[in-house]
Amino acid sequence: MYLLRKSLFVAIFVLIGLVTATAHSYAGPLVYQTGFENPPFVAGLSLVDQDGWSGVPPLSPDAAVILTDKPRQGKQSVLVLGEDLVHQDFINQLTGGYYDAIGSYRKPVNYDTGGMQTVRVSAHVLVEGPQTPTGNNFFSASIAARGAIVSDGGTTGIGELAISSDGHVYGYSGDDDVPTFLTSASITLGEWHDLAVEADFATRHFAFFVDGQSLEVIRKPS
Repeated sequence: MYLLRKSLFVAIFVLIGLVTATAHSYAGPLVYQTGFENPPFVAGLSLVDQDGWSGVPPLSPDAAVILTDKPRQGKQSVLVLGEDLVHQDFINQLTGGYYDAIGSYRKPVNYDTGGMQTVRVSAHVLVEGPQTPTGNNFFSASIAARGAIVSDGGTTGIGELAISSDGHVYGYSGDDDVPTFLTSASITLGEWHDLAVEADFATRHFAFFVDGQSLEVIRKPS
C-alpha cells in the first residue's frame, strides 16, 4: 500500500491516543495528544463532537462514550461496547459477512509533512471479552491512519493495526473492504497495549509497532 497524499487525518478507534510528525522515529513535533480528561472531555457524553472528534454516520457514531470506568491513567477513557454497534445491511453485504457492524471515530489533523517526514499515530487500547478461536475475528479494536485525497475530498487507508478477539494483533492497509493482513502477533486480551502506525511519506510505506516492538511485515505492501 503506497501513500497517496501529504495531508493526513487520523481515524483512531482508541482509548488514549496521540499523533506526532517526525523525521525520525520518536522525535518530532507533537501535533495532537489527549488522555480524554475533563477538560475538555465530559464523562457520560459521546466522544463525537468533543474536542473536534467526529463520527461517520451510519457507523455507530453514538457508541463511543467518555467514561470513568477503566482509565489507563488519569480518570477517563473512551469506551465502545460491542452491543452498542449498530448492524448495517450494507456493511454485511459489502464485506461478504466479514463485518456486521463498525464504529469509526476520527480526529482530523492538518499537518504538511513536505513529503519528507514520518507521521506516527499511537494509542493505548484495551480489548475485553471472551477469546475466540484463532482466525475468528469476532470483534476487534484498532487505530488507523487515513490520508486525505485532495482531488475528490475522500480518504485512503495508510495503515491500520487491530487487536482481535482471537488473541492476535493484525496490521493491514486499512484501505480494503475486507482486510488483507500484512503482519500479526500474539497478544493478551484484557490488558492495555500501545499500538502505533508510522506512515513514512518519504519512502511511501508504513510500519507497525506493538508495545514498542516492531512487527515484521509478511510481505511488502504493493
